[in-house]
Amino acid sequence: MSRRWLSTFESDLPRLVGDLEALVRLESPSEDAGRVSQAAAWVHDRLRERGVPAELRPCAPRGDALLASVVFREGGTLLLGHLDTVWPAGALAEMPWRLDAGRASGPGVFDMKAGAVVGMAVLTAMVRESRPHPVSLLLVPDEEAGSSASRELTLSVARRHRRVLVLEPSLDGAAKVARKGCGTFHIRFRGRAAHAGLEPEKGVSALEEMARFALFLGKVAKPGAGTTLTPTVARSGGATNVVPESAELAVDARAWTREEAERVAAALRAYRPGDPGVVVTVEGGFDRPPLEPTTASDALFDLARRLAGDLGFELGAARVGGASDGNFTAAAGIPTLDGLGPRGGGAHARDEHVLVADLPLRAALVAALAAEP
Repeated sequence: MSRRWLSTFESDLPRLVGDLEALVRLESPSEDAGRVSQAAAWVHDRLRERGVPAELRPCAPRGDALLASVVFREGGTLLLGHLDTVWPAGALAEMPWRLDAGRASGPGVFDMKAGAVVGMAVLTAMVRESRPHPVSLLLVPDEEAGSSASRELTLSVARRHRRVLVLEPSLDGAAKVARKGCGTFHIRFRGRAAHAGLEPEKGVSALEEMARFALFLGKVAKPGAGTTLTPTVARSGGATNVVPESAELAVDARAWTREEAERVAAALRAYRPGDPGVVVTVEGGFDRPPLEPTTASDALFDLARRLAGDLGFELGAARVGGASDGNFTAAAGIPTLDGLGPRGGGAHARDEHVLVADLPLRAALVAALAAEP
């Protein structure tokens, strides 16, 4: 059965490449709802032309999501991905679509327009079947921006399916069986300003307290266990001769388990300033729970590995620090397997590319998984 799917998608390869080119040329920055919605509308129209029922779902203020289903009913398989990219409008002029030596390149081609094209191909092939399998495709508009506008839609759709296959790009050919939970803490420090030369003793430095807090992060983090707390953006002061009255610090937080995420959040919120004259406010936190392996998700990976073997390649398993919308579905208790998109590299970088030969192979694996009872 897996080989039959591979033959189908190898025959459809020119259309897959054509769809990928068209989608890459439709720039879709997360911050431009109009452009993301145009990309969603393009996918919607192409699927409907091919006989796949599809609809657009508004996710204000981020733009439209694309939802398509073949013989939808409770259960079945959800293919999950996103249409937004980290690249600003105009990036295509500096990083044009290019097809060279079996590699396709361009902004967003790897993360994750190639995965979206795989999803389109799978639904198109399924609808041609005399007895099609229940499979849906959801492409959201704001994954790269945190998914705040689409999270509830993702969860409501996912809960009507019995498993989720995430079409995020593959890491060196491996599926992603675990992802860290992640989020950003925003810490604000309020002290008291004073002239740095005339009466510095009357000031209370928010900047000094921020420095103490940054060192405190090292005591909370557990790098050996994969729990990291990284200060990323800091702001303080407005003049070189004034004791800084205010300061702000952003902290990137990541952890493999929900228990660790809860420990970190509690520790940061319990911080007591070294200088009692400074008021410290901790906001934000983990906005994506960890994607933790479960018995059901392990079984799903084992099935995918067997089907990949039928297709002639070995499917590895990877644990990664980055998050995806699969974190939400896994935390909701739905068996989830991530990283099923095509191989390539350079995510969020100027050498972003995807291996064209992997398009039909990944489509065959996803279709074979979706066809399993």
